[in-house]
Amino acid sequence: MARKGGLGKGLGALIPEMPTDPADNIKYVEMGKINPREDQPRQHFERGALEDLAASIRIHGILQPLILRRTGDSYEIIAGERRYRAAKLADLDEVPAVIKDVDDGSVKEISIIENIQREDLNPMEEASAYKELMEEYKLTQEQLAAKVGKSRSYVANALRLLKLDPETMSYLVKGDLTISQGRTLLSIADPKQRQSTLEKLLSKDTNIREIERISKGTRRLKQDIYLKEIEEEIGELLAAKVRLLPKKKGGRIEIEYYDESDLERIYELFKGGVQ
Repeated sequence: MARKGGLGKGLGALIPEMPTDPADNIKYVEMGKINPREDQPRQHFERGALEDLAASIRIHGILQPLILRRTGDSYEIIAGERRYRAAKLADLDEVPAVIKDVDDGSVKEISIIENIQREDLNPMEEASAYKELMEEYKLTQEQLAAKVGKSRSYVANALRLLKLDPETMSYLVKGDLTISQGRTLLSIADPKQRQSTLEKLLSKDTNIREIERISKGTRRLKQDIYLKEIEEEIGELLAAKVRLLPKKKGGRIEIEYYDESDLERIYELFKGGVQ
């Protein structure tokens, strides 16, 4: 399988005039002149993974240059903070970098997308990054998905994790829970039942299939209540008896009428729009 390009679809569009051959524009910058961004979207850097990368850097060097921008006499990291941290552990004096002229508004977006596309954020950092991009740049989930090269459903599922309580989020950050387990916990509406299930997951006393079996019953009850409410509202709007008959996919709506004149009345309501 061909290796995915370093910058990815989103970054290539955001950073102007990226050279076809990055070696044409690479310079070596002293480590002491490089500063990380204060609002770096990635907050958790696993020490073991950094040390593994540092060990590789000592042998092979940095294979992908950092992307920096000049700030006075120093440089700010746009993309590549993980490589920068590993380079410090490897005691490098300088690192390869591409220097770009990027405005403040674009730097944050580029930094977030670079982290997302490298797939080394934990689930909560990724979800928070998506939310930040959507809010700051007024993006829909579909627009964001196109920008970061993910499917809309992937983005939607990632954002759902932000509805979890702080304790459960912390287990996702540490890797004690998987993303699938986190999403499945969200399907349990009752807080006590969710907490009990969380404890079972952490102690390996249950699995996702069992959780889904429990939550399916809860969802079915909520769905029945929801359908009943809609039946009543449509019935009030039409002044008629209405039944919703759900199927595995979709369903039918039944509207009763008493006689021909009542049918004509309902027809006129649909024709003119129910007010």
